[in-house]
Amino acid sequence: MSSMEIKRRMINATKKLLQTNVKVSIKDITDASFVNIAAVNYHFGSKEALIEIVLTEVIEDLKNYLTNEVFNNRSTNSSQENLEFVMNYLYNFAIEHMGLIQYLFLSDELQQEASSLLIRQFFQDNPFTSLVYESIASRSNSTNIDEIKAKYILLFSSFCIPLFLQVSQLRSESKEYMNLFTQESFRQEFMKQIMKIF
Repeated sequence: MSSMEIKRRMINATKKLLQTNVKVSIKDITDASFVNIAAVNYHFGSKEALIEIVLTEVIEDLKNYLTNEVFNNRSTNSSQENLEFVMNYLYNFAIEHMGLIQYLFLSDELQQEASSLLIRQFFQDNPFTSLVYESIASRSNSTNIDEIKAKYILLFSSFCIPLFLQVSQLRSESKEYMNLFTQESFRQEFMKQIMKIF
């Protein structure tokens, strides 16, 4: 088996582990990919570097899916319909990838790397962010870049807060806010309030 095949096997195994596990050890990764423990450091330098690659790939796949669905296939839909689609998709994605969300928002292990990754993927100049800026400018009839960026940050926050609440409540006794986002009436009201941003 080639080095590339071994790396791909380890990346895929880590992706699968991160779907449900909020803590993943090197042993978990090596057991799931049928390699020895030294293989993680040999191929990636560290477990953290491997997880960062996995997070980057998953976020890129997520962005590509949303770009295709919202900006290409649903371009004639209303902003409300697109927002509802994105919110529902992200909410379900978070439920299916709880470990990944944990690493992005709450992991002490990857705090700096996760923060840098989120900024790179969603705030630095890239095709996805440019597309969202163009959409916001078009829907709000604005050319004011500060206004467009402010709306984008508010929109991004409105997607992240439900995910953050859901993951953080896994650590706590209270399920009050997690349960809010499972109620259709609350989710509809939440989206209605987000639409007021535009």
